[in-house]
Amino acid sequence: MKHKLLTLSMTILMAGSLAACGKSAAYSSKTLNVTLPDEPATVDPNTAYDTNSASLITQTMEGLYKYDKNNRIVAGVVTKVVKPTNDGKTYTFKLRKNAKWSNGQPVTANDFVTSFRRTVNPKTKAQFASAYDCFKNFDAVQAGKMSPDKLGVKALNSRTLQIQLTRAVPYFNDLVTNKYLPINSKAVSKYGKQFGTSSTKSVYDGPYKLVGWSGSNSSWHYVKNPYYWNAHNVKIPKVNVTVTKEQNTAVNLFKSGKIQVTSVTGQYVRENKNDPEMHTHLTGRENYLYFNNKKPQTDSENLR
Repeated sequence: MKHKLLTLSMTILMAGSLAACGKSAAYSSKTLNVTLPDEPATVDPNTAYDTNSASLITQTMEGLYKYDKNNRIVAGVVTKVVKPTNDGKTYTFKLRKNAKWSNGQPVTANDFVTSFRRTVNPKTKAQFASAYDCFKNFDAVQAGKMSPDKLGVKALNSRTLQIQLTRAVPYFNDLVTNKYLPINSKAVSKYGKQFGTSSTKSVYDGPYKLVGWSGSNSSWHYVKNPYYWNAHNVKIPKVNVTVTKEQNTAVNLFKSGKIQVTSVTGQYVRENKNDPEMHTHLTGRENYLYFNNKKPQTDSENLR
């Protein structure tokens, strides 16, 4: 099995590797072994805030759109990429008939409505609720002046989803691809606050199912989701994941052949710069500076 030593974060890595590697027949009967640099917090798409949780969600969930191997936006659980109406403020999506959850239930328009409303509900305290700020009535819902069911999204029928925006958003397709995932409405109702806290307390509509994650353990695996609408193109049946916090340990595991994909930074990039199995990628990242406002010096707005 070909090894790859990569420098990008696992969130971006997993988005491309598990699906793209499936094109190789050599992987069709093998198990892929990978590392993650830290424990994930949740597999709940509405409340996830860390890159390690995003890694799990990327492999197990699929939204309206997705990126293909060339990083182009293509249809996910919908039949096609749509053009907006109403001067760019109304989007109407038709879901695939064969889009299903890992329990065999159909993915419905209401599953998206439930997810979107749950994210913007102030009680959820979702850190990325602002991704919906272009939706009609978002500000009022977030401020508690309107109920979440007034958000600009509705199910016209079981397979037709409509989104109403307050303004045209040129990059809306990217938001659809990256941010707007469904959740299984029945599972949320069943598990309540425990939804997404372990692999057994969630349901998945993506290429893989999460198996063996208790919410606190450091190893688990993904297995091919037989109900995924595009399952015939998922060639790797199983992926083992191990949390490996020390890069030196991850590199040693890689070089000994025990894992096939890991991520490295800093000195390990320099040390392996001539290794043909290392691939470097530019990644975008935002960092924030927090000032201690309990101290008079750093509480000064003039200083900041």
